[in-house]
Amino acid sequence: MSLPAQLPFARAASVAPFSPAWRRDSHTSAVALERSGRKSALRDAFSSRRSNTCWVVGAGHSRCKGPSSMARARCSSERAMLVCLAAAVSTVTARQRKQQGRVMPGKVSSQLLVPDHIVRPPYIRPDGSPLISSPKEGFPPDEFSLTPENVAAGKIEIKSPEQVEGMRVACKLAREALEVGGRVVEPGVTTDEIDRAVHDFIISRGAYPSPLGYMGYTKSVCTSLNNVIAHGTPDDRPLQERDILNLDVTVYINGFHGDTSSMFFAGRPTKAAAMLCAAAQKGMNAGIQVCGPGVDFREIGKAIERVSSEARYFCSHTLTGHGIGSYFHGCPEIIPQVNDTDQGLMKPGMTFTIEPIFVENNDTSWEIDPDGWTLRTQTGEWTAQFEHTILITETGHEVLTGPSVDYRGILAEKVGAVKPAATEALRRPSSAVRDAGGKSRGFR
Repeated sequence: MSLPAQLPFARAASVAPFSPAWRRDSHTSAVALERSGRKSALRDAFSSRRSNTCWVVGAGHSRCKGPSSMARARCSSERAMLVCLAAAVSTVTARQRKQQGRVMPGKVSSQLLVPDHIVRPPYIRPDGSPLISSPKEGFPPDEFSLTPENVAAGKIEIKSPEQVEGMRVACKLAREALEVGGRVVEPGVTTDEIDRAVHDFIISRGAYPSPLGYMGYTKSVCTSLNNVIAHGTPDDRPLQERDILNLDVTVYINGFHGDTSSMFFAGRPTKAAAMLCAAAQKGMNAGIQVCGPGVDFREIGKAIERVSSEARYFCSHTLTGHGIGSYFHGCPEIIPQVNDTDQGLMKPGMTFTIEPIFVENNDTSWEIDPDGWTLRTQTGEWTAQFEHTILITETGHEVLTGPSVDYRGILAEKVGAVKPAATEALRRPSSAVRDAGGKSRGFR
């Protein structure tokens, strides 16, 4: 096989195919190609001539032309080399993406201030300091606590019509704040700047950003980037092209919390990242669609796991959805996998979040930062999460934080239409949200 002399893998043709030396040369060449930044290097390298033999490499095909028997004899070994070298380039690309996308903690700025006239949630003291300063101290005493005793006693709050209206107001504002933050996302912007934009919007509406001071958390929104599973702390790291970011927004207004989250893209995403995000949203919607009066809470996990299994992603076991109301977290615990936790049946007036986290390549590893909040995959695999707050109604369910923010539409407005991958995972999911108000048309 003849290769251009300037390419570092030119001597590989003289090495026995698939021998240790041949594999080493192929891998070294792949690394060099990636470092050179030549995206079309494989096509360039194999569009070459030697004697009357010509390798033609195109999209999905290769062939050896020439009358000589020597050319035909070289064909099988050179074809094998082409396949292995392409695989080596793919491996290097994946590894480099993990290295570049692996998020390390940056510098965290000071906590933003909230005007005195805005009512604080019970876990914040009048002077603005947190009642509980670390997750290690447990949930605040006002929480409708996620304890086995409460679950066993059936302590899942049934909200009155007045409480439901309070939830609607909080959830609508949370959805608006989420879109405000999502529109700030682009390469070069820091997550700290996104945090400030969301914070300023929330307090301008007379509400309190629920995460601020909650068990010592120092920011107003959670920003989970690339391999961060959840609860990422905004800092001074600028977003890079092709980063993916989850914004998790919760607001507290008139005594109620509204909680929602969505993925957003910093520039055009990779196909793998777009598929991961689409699958995570599809999983959330599948969990929502089974909700209704008389349904066992375990059906949510079954529906979500069916989606994650079909898409070949791992649904993280580290966190769950939760009850919500005048408390930030409470019963029931919404487990996004198949489980045997009996929490009874759904009843009208119950409100809770559904928020599965999908991890690529079925990676189950995780670690937590010294801040006690930021969870990340140990291997650098990327994650995606979507979240809605749900109300169980007499006839089905209502998505209180609906409709879902159009994260792909926001990107399209900035960089032009994003060409979707030809895969089921990238099709717009059949959402549980059926109208502009976020209400489903009854239980199915």
